[in-house]
Amino acid sequence: MKFWAFLICIFCASFSWADFLPQTDDIPLMEGLTLKQTDDVAFDTPAGQILVFEATTKSSPDSVRSFYAKTLTALGWTWKKKDTYVRGADTLELSFPTAGTVRFDITLSSSNR
Repeated sequence: MKFWAFLICIFCASFSWADFLPQTDDIPLMEGLTLKQTDDVAFDTPAGQILVFEATTKSSPDSVRSFYAKTLTALGWTWKKKDTYVRGADTLELSFPTAGTVRFDITLSSSNR
């Protein structure tokens, strides 16, 4: 755990972000993204937790993808396919349902909570 805390501190110095996604302790909210608080969804299941967040942005989807590709891989996530990352049994998927909107679909396994 100290290793992850150390990495997060180092990357906080390298990347500029002000916040993390709710109910996560290491998935940063890219600067320029604003969470839509009313659209947040969280489900607890025996297998783990399902989190869904939407944010608005003026950044292009490619800018958002680039930020998360660099940041998530630095935090131990592995690119699986376009806009999908895995870390152990956890999954994070980005999508862009409308112009100016980013959706985060996150599945966290119960062993990592």
